[in-house]
Amino acid sequence: MAPTYHPTSLPTTFELTGFLYTFFVPKANDIPFEYHKPLTRSFDASTFRVSSVVLSITPTTGFYTSLQHGTKVGFLHRPFGLDRRSVPRLATILSSHKGFDEALTVGANTALAGRLGLDSSRSAIIQGYKGDAERRIGLVAPFTEPRVNSDRAKVLVLHEFQDQIEGSFGFDELESEPIKAIAIMNAFHPEEVDRAVETAIGLGLLAGSGDTTGLLYLTGAIREAGLDYARSKGIKVICVGHRACEEWGIAYLGDRIRKRFPSLRVEEVYEEEEPRQQLKHAQATSSA
Repeated sequence: MAPTYHPTSLPTTFELTGFLYTFFVPKANDIPFEYHKPLTRSFDASTFRVSSVVLSITPTTGFYTSLQHGTKVGFLHRPFGLDRRSVPRLATILSSHKGFDEALTVGANTALAGRLGLDSSRSAIIQGYKGDAERRIGLVAPFTEPRVNSDRAKVLVLHEFQDQIEGSFGFDELESEPIKAIAIMNAFHPEEVDRAVETAIGLGLLAGSGDTTGLLYLTGAIREAGLDYARSKGIKVICVGHRACEEWGIAYLGDRIRKRFPSLRVEEVYEEEEPRQQLKHAQATSSA
């Protein structure tokens, strides 16, 4: 049965903004979370009730179309090509770029770890990357369920990403080996592979540097140097792809919003960015 929409049961812009903010650790030099706010003096976020929220990776035709109906809040992961003239007068656009990458893609994603059945009480965060000591790029943990083999681990990952992955490597169709730890990582170079191994050893999940066949490295895009290095150590690898891990984050946010605000309409837009917007994004990032 569809939910009944009563104005008094709908969240205010302030309440919805506060709820979404809890998913992200504030990051230095990240874009403003309240990326676009109504300029009219009559707008009050603490009293203005929202009938629906639109979630998208980038501003696309479908995103703008969805904003036109009802009282809206939009959320964008990469808002750089946003055409503010196409945003309705009373709509608020929220955004998180670095924070989203860190918390809701492959990386230090405790929500994904929970969905995969990992044991948070025996996990560790991998932190520090490219001169940023605070940047969290991954986590390592074992499964809560005992004796998970590589076939079972692969099935769990495929299910979570709806069978949409770029590739899996090191899985033997004839022999399934036990997986002692998973590293969920937002970077894939030899250095990060070594850090994942060292973290797993430090947690007592691997016996030593020669025990790496029990590690599964879960990441986004395929990086040849990292892949070659991981495979030389017998580490199994699943690359879900850059887009797939971003879409996972959007879907997760949508699911959490529905549970927290059941009267709110939640729309998720999964469209590729138009070429003109991609050019704007490239120009924005190159000048940053």
